Amino acid sequence: MKRILMMMIAVLYMSGCTTHLTDLSMISNKNVNLNKVDIDKLPQKKNVEGEDTKFVFLFIPFGQPTLKGALNDALEKGDGDLMVDASVSTTGWWFLVGQTGLKIKGDVVNTKGSN
Repeated sequence: MKRILMMMIAVLYMSGCTTHLTDLSMISNKNVNLNKVDIDKLPQKKNVEGEDTKFVFLFIPFGQPTLKGALNDALEKGDGDLMVDASVSTTGWWFLVGQTGLKIKGDVVNTKGSN
């Protein structure tokens, strides 16, 4: 019985997947003024990760994860309005029920105090 349980847990772990989509130099979904601004001198939080996920039941997704949702999550966590050196990937796992999502990871910059 213990062996069957361990095999089921192993199958659940193997059913997940992450795929790298792209790397971005800068991304924001807010109006950001970069005139006469040195980004390197602005307050930054390194390696902030944002995520937008949706539930899946029997191969039926309950919504579509969006890059905007993942970016908003990251900007809120990093208390900023611009993300630099960002990496975007898709995530997902399922076994009758599951989850699909988009992740973005990078450095969040706060340009609000620069004007």
